Amino acid sequence: METVTKTIYSANAEEYPNLDVECKVVEDMEAYANGLIEDMKQNGQKPGKARKTAIVDARAGVLGEEVDTRVRVSVDDKLYFLSETKNIVKNGNSMIVTNPDGEQYIVKGEKFGTKYEKTENEGKYRPLGGDIDYIIAPENIVFQASWGEEMTALKGAALNVSDLKDIYAIQNTAFESTYTAKQSSMSQDKEESLENSK
Repeated sequence: METVTKTIYSANAEEYPNLDVECKVVEDMEAYANGLIEDMKQNGQKPGKARKTAIVDARAGVLGEEVDTRVRVSVDDKLYFLSETKNIVKNGNSMIVTNPDGEQYIVKGEKFGTKYEKTENEGKYRPLGGDIDYIIAPENIVFQASWGEEMTALKGAALNVSDLKDIYAIQNTAFESTYTAKQSSMSQDKEESLENSK
């Protein structure tokens, strides 16, 4: 299978350099994920479930404002960015969301209301939505997301497989700081036993 070398960028260049990582190119992400799920079934396991639960900071964006939307990832306890590119606020009613790990992203106002609700604290928002099904990436991969963007998932990233036609990666730092997860390798028998004991 084809591989590519991706550079990930040091968050602290004075202490440690950029890092080149080898990534497998996955042409058919649905088939790839199905293969991983099938392997799990052979071992009496199934995808885990997780829910985005962390309270985030959010504020109105300013048209033309530069936002540090670089995706963060932890490798050997060092923080890296997956790209060098930051984004610009291009829509007047956008909100800037900051996760607990410091990652920021821009959300259009109308979409923001479907994803978050206000808390009693000013500028703090609670995520909406239910559980996702996820598996942990066993290797570094590069694939095409359903919206056409190339996505890198480093080993240890959570792959959202709730909809196999719309798989996307949640890097380890974001997953650990914003999601509450069940054990991904829990056997089906153990999970059923836990459910029955509730």
